[in-house]
Amino acid sequence: MTNNILFNKVLRKFTFVKSIILIFLFASNPSYSFEVNIMTGGATGTYIQIGNDIANLAKAIDMDVTVVESAGSMENIEAVRDRPFTQFGIVQSDVLDFIKTFKNEDKAMRRIANGTKIAFPLYNEEVHIVAKSSSSINVIADLSGKIVAVGAPNSGTNLTSTFLFEVTNIRPQTLVTIKASQALEELRAGRIDAFVYVAGAPTKLLLDTNANDDLKLIPVAAGAISGYYGTATIKAGTYPWLRSDVLTPAVKAVLMTYQYDPNRNDYLKQSCEVVTKISYLINRNIEYLRQNGHPKWKQVDLNALPPGWERGNCVKTALEEGYQLPTINVINSISPAPTQAPAIVVNCDAIQNPVAKRLCLMKSEG
Repeated sequence: MTNNILFNKVLRKFTFVKSIILIFLFASNPSYSFEVNIMTGGATGTYIQIGNDIANLAKAIDMDVTVVESAGSMENIEAVRDRPFTQFGIVQSDVLDFIKTFKNEDKAMRRIANGTKIAFPLYNEEVHIVAKSSSSINVIADLSGKIVAVGAPNSGTNLTSTFLFEVTNIRPQTLVTIKASQALEELRAGRIDAFVYVAGAPTKLLLDTNANDDLKLIPVAAGAISGYYGTATIKAGTYPWLRSDVLTPAVKAVLMTYQYDPNRNDYLKQSCEVVTKISYLINRNIEYLRQNGHPKWKQVDLNALPPGWERGNCVKTALEEGYQLPTINVINSISPAPTQAPAIVVNCDAIQNPVAKRLCLMKSEG
């Protein structure tokens, strides 16, 4: 079964969704206070640490970047498209595949695809399937009939879990939609059997454990996901309790931006300039990030664009040979994320995020 066949199978389970959220461009109000924001993920994930690294680079040119904690990829891609003062967001590549597949049939998906562009591809994110080491769950097939947490509704983990279980024909008894930090607590308390967490290893949530914890990672054979996901190996010792290598699916984290037209108004012009400057900083300081940022920067190839997507025009400006910025002084400190994750929405009809609503309806009808 090809990716398109699988996605079309999912599409038949959905009803049409029209996005009604419009971005306010401030064209008639030149007195607004300009902000720079990057949408990331939960406080214990890798996205937020990558966002902090980028924000610290921006300090070199006295630019204040707010690293926004979020539910994850699906919230982030919509925020980049429709939320004012949101110039960047980190998104999983399978969420981008989802949008690209549906864009010809769905106006909401088409708006996102047309309005957002890639800044840079980042690193591979490993699918962590976590269970108790004392449990009888040893392979992904053992999750059938079990209670499994699959991420918050607006998270990339939630979408990845759905497709991963579809392609491997896994049918858990109950899918619990909570964020990974809650899922770890529920697993320890015995109220769930396992949880799925898509994050770049090592992720802080699982690093902040100890060698005696009753935890293990469940492997997924490469053949079971061939044609849908790549694979990665989480090495023994990555987490205190991980005693052997584990093969698992992997997706690509991608830094997304909006396709700003600087000729339309002052807001779009300022936003485009911000995107250009930060893109320049990342491109010129990639070796610094590899040496001083999160370990995942070592895996980043800034030119490995996912198929079917292109860079934004404001990013392309930063990569032009003649573009220059003032002298850059790299900052070493790491800033904490300043905001709280949004409340989880469980009623499909109440979800305005078009990607999340499609996924919610699919699961409720399926």
